[in-house]
Amino acid sequence: MRVTDRPAFSPPAELLGVIETLEARGFQAWAVGGAIRDALLGHTRTDWDVATDARPEDVRRVFSRTLPIGIEHGTVGVLVPEGTLFEVTTFRRDIETDGRHAVVEFADSIQEDLARRDFTINAMAWRPATDEFVDPMGGRADLERRVLRAVGDAAQRVAEDYLRVLRGLRFAGRFALEVEPETWDALVGGVGGTATLSAERVREELQKVLAFVHPSHPSSALRLYGEVGVLEIWYPEIAPARRDPGWELNLAAVDSIPPTRSLLRLVRWILAPDVAEPRAERAEAILSRLRYSNADTRRAVHLLRHYHPLVGPIDSAAQIRSWLSEVGAASARDLFRLHFAGAKGANAKEKMRYLGHAWRRVHEELLASPPLRLADLAIGGDELLRMGVEPGPAVGILLDELHARVLEDPEQNHAEKLARLARELIELGGLAAGDGGSGGDMEPRDA
Repeated sequence: MRVTDRPAFSPPAELLGVIETLEARGFQAWAVGGAIRDALLGHTRTDWDVATDARPEDVRRVFSRTLPIGIEHGTVGVLVPEGTLFEVTTFRRDIETDGRHAVVEFADSIQEDLARRDFTINAMAWRPATDEFVDPMGGRADLERRVLRAVGDAAQRVAEDYLRVLRGLRFAGRFALEVEPETWDALVGGVGGTATLSAERVREELQKVLAFVHPSHPSSALRLYGEVGVLEIWYPEIAPARRDPGWELNLAAVDSIPPTRSLLRLVRWILAPDVAEPRAERAEAILSRLRYSNADTRRAVHLLRHYHPLVGPIDSAAQIRSWLSEVGAASARDLFRLHFAGAKGANAKEKMRYLGHAWRRVHEELLASPPLRLADLAIGGDELLRMGVEPGPAVGILLDELHARVLEDPEQNHAEKLARLARELIELGGLAAGDGGSGGDMEPRDA
């Protein structure tokens, strides 16, 4: 990533409209933050923020459609006719901080506003009305030197908000920056303070790391998590894995999964080596701690619970269907993605070929749309009750047996065939109402 020879900003027209409206009312309006940094690196992004000397009440008076998304801190959301929401924030200065929250007061200049920001690479601004670019902290030079440096006193800046530890590691990883010594010491010294952060803020930072796109890789920041000590505080279940030679291979596996599959990247990271806890329990602990949704937590736990055993290319079609029935079609694809990632991360070409053959077998079965769920059976519980099966557990036992037979031979999944087979099993197992049993000697097969 190269810093451009001179600033060349191309914000969306809607943003320029917001800025021009503020300027026409006599206010200053500056584009600030990550969009400026990324433009200097030649990146394009659509989320631009505005800093202004207009007070929140002024902004709400100037624009007809606004949202008070952070009005206590001076931020007003301006909704433009095209439907985009831009954050417009009044210049601020910090008055009091406790490592999690800040008490701010409004300032009058962009220089004061930039002086309260975290790192020099984020403390630059551009005023479209005058084409003025301001960089009082030397952020552009730091980008050119590939250095991450805190604004002002590094230890004080981190102590103001301990989230800056995680943000600093993310920026260093994403942009391949070397953390200058004073800032590094501040990050290490402040890592204990991250324990006071809300789980939601920590999760959001991790999600941003897992969403890195080429040429950046999640491993660059996740590796720093280990070096600074974040793992011991927020991810103690996998912290011991840093001592294992397979740690780097697992990070490479994380990198090989597409950024659009951030949950799979997280699951692959949790598959760290040399950890005593069962992987499924490890995933549940981590995702619950970070307050992931119940759906994401269940999905991660399910994948790790079924990571082994994986079907192979010489397994029978019935064995593959039985495995698919247990793990589910969607999870089967994800499980292979996780295994492919591990093989790719280790550059294990033979393993890749083996997995490729196994996946072709699985894919062939999926294309045939086999009845993988009980709901896919051609008959259900109502039909069994009409045949006289005792209501209760006997219905489930019989359905499980029918499903096992169908997984062995999908051609049996026709209503007439299953009804005939069900009658035979009912007679064999004494499952009819009034037979005086709850299933006789019949036992369900493993599906």
